[in-house]
Amino acid sequence: MMTRTLILALSLGLTGVPALAAEQPTAEVRIADLDLTTAQGQQRLETRVKSAARRLCSTGARGLAEMALQSQCIEAALSNAKPQTERAIARAEGGTQLALLMIRAAR
Repeated sequence: MMTRTLILALSLGLTGVPALAAEQPTAEVRIADLDLTTAQGQQRLETRVKSAARRLCSTGARGLAEMALQSQCIEAALSNAKPQTERAIARAEGGTQLALLMIRAAR
């Protein structure tokens, strides 16, 4: 499995997948170009985070069980990313601009 860098540290644990549990794929979410003090900038950040979570959790496998695992992975990734996105927005509103967030998915 390929490791990518996504910047919003998402730690996901998928039970029942021990072979994949040792790997922690990551992906980068670049935010330097976003104005997180605006609703539009915050929506774009949310879109980027969701897209990154889908990429991290996608295995390309088919079937109901795999689809359920992917859905759980995406849900967990988004949940784990939420505090980081909130901090990035709070920092932007306080005058500090971040360039990246790190997301990790342990699969």
